[in-house]
Formats: sequence, C-alpha cells, structure tokens
Amino acid sequence: MNRWVKYVGIAVGVLVLVAFLAVVGISAHIGDQLTSPERETLTFTPKTLGVKYENITIESEDQHDLYGWWIPHPTPRATIVFAHGYGKNREQSDLPLKELIPEFHEQGYQFLTFDFRGSGISEGDRVTVGAKEQADLAAAIKYAKERSDGPIVLFGVSMGAATALATADETDVAAVIADSPFSDLRGYLETNLPIWSDLPNFPFTPVIMTVTPWFTGLDADMVKPIDDIAQIEAPVLLIHSQGDDAIPVSESEQLAAAGEEVELWVTENDGHVQSHRSFQTEYRQTVFEFLERVL
Repeated sequence: MNRWVKYVGIAVGVLVLVAFLAVVGISAHIGDQLTSPERETLTFTPKTLGVKYENITIESEDQHDLYGWWIPHPTPRATIVFAHGYGKNREQSDLPLKELIPEFHEQGYQFLTFDFRGSGISEGDRVTVGAKEQADLAAAIKYAKERSDGPIVLFGVSMGAATALATADETDVAAVIADSPFSDLRGYLETNLPIWSDLPNFPFTPVIMTVTPWFTGLDADMVKPIDDIAQIEAPVLLIHSQGDDAIPVSESEQLAAAGEEVELWVTENDGHVQSHRSFQTEYRQTVFEFLERVL
C-alpha cells in the first residue's frame, strides 16, 4: 500500500512539474509574440495627400534609428508630434492620419509622425507598450524642437496616447491629445491581457507578466500615466469610446479624475480607437477647438 502511495505521489509530482513547465513555455511564447507584433507596411506618403514632406531619421537614446515624416508649414502655429498605437505605424490606419494630416496642415500645423521601435520600418525587435517608447517619443520631441521654435503638441493613440501622457510630464509641451489611453499598464494587463493573449487570466496572465520582462525589457511599472498626468503642466484632451472593448473607457475616466487641466470627451460608440470613424466632423471640431483654446 505504501509503495502505491509513493508511486502516486511521484506521478502527481511529475504531472505538476510538466504542467508548470507547459504554462511557463506557453507564457514565454505568448510574451514573445505580443512584444513582436507583425509590422504594418506603409500605404501612402504625404506627397499623395498633396502636402510637402521630408523622410527623416530620429535617433533614440539607445541608438535605434526611428524613421518618419516631417511635414513642414511655412507659418506654423505649432508642431504636432504624433505617437501611434500598438501594432500600428506612423499612418495609424484606424484613425486614420491619411485623412487628418491634410487638415492639420490646412489649419496651420506642422506635423511629425514616426514609427516607434519594433514598428513600421524603424529599428528594434521589440514593442514594449510604452516602456522604452517613452525614450523614442522624447527623441522625436527633441527633433521637433530643433526644427522649429514654436509650441509642441503631443497627439497619441492607444499605446501612443499612454506614452504621450507618460512623457509629457518631463518635456516642455504646450498640450496633449490622448485618444483611448490606458491609465496604468500593469493594472490594465492584469485585468485585460486575455484580450491580447487569447488565454485565460489564470494561470497565464501572472506568468506571462513575470517571464516576459526577462527577455524583452518590457517593464510594465514604467508606464503609469495615472501618476504622470497630475504633473503635466499643459492642457490635456482625452478622447475615448464608451464601448471600447480593448481599453475600457474607465481608464480615461480615471486619468481625467487624476489630472488638473484635463478635458474628457466620451463618444457614444463601440470599438477601440473608433471615435473618429463614428464622429468624424465632431472629432475634428473637438480637436481643433481644443488647440485653438490652449495655444
């Protein structure tokens, strides 16, 4: 009898070890996939939109070359520095910039849009969801200031929106427009990672969040806009869809409550980064009236 108990205990121990190794292996694979999403290809140039532009290279602080477009204006009111979302590129096709760039130019704004590391055609193998992208955005802001003496406005979407909020408190910017940001990357992922991983929260989410930083540099604690927004010495416009199924509107509501000079526009529609698609006229009007007030 004791021999059988011993054998059962060994078998159970082996099964537990195999299950543990399987969870770790699957989690590492998902972490690898999520931090190296398939790169979107460029589908247009500003020339096709009827505006002059330059292909530019921005060097991040860790020597990654980031590629983008500089769209000058002869008498600029300000320079818009755009930060795209996770898995996107400088075009931000779901906004889409293809429609907005000409209007920003017509309204008197210069525009800088670029590919974050690991996205578009920029160097880098990993997307870190705002952790290292903050350094990329800071380099883009520095580039814009070297090209123009006027005010800088950050305009970000999703990951780029959170990155803009996390960067703005340490840079001299005149305003921030953040469409569909999250408030705290760790807290967001602890609840919502299954949206991206297609795996149950338990046991996979804590394991993914533990093993992924080992080989990617994704430190979730570095991306916490909820702590940064109160330190931003510039007006902030938050935009979020009521029915956002990827980043809940509650994320922007928390940000609005934590900031000082913050406006929140919640649009009555579903989907992530879908406010412009659902309310194109109102979206443009809200953005340009905000800029008119604060600049």
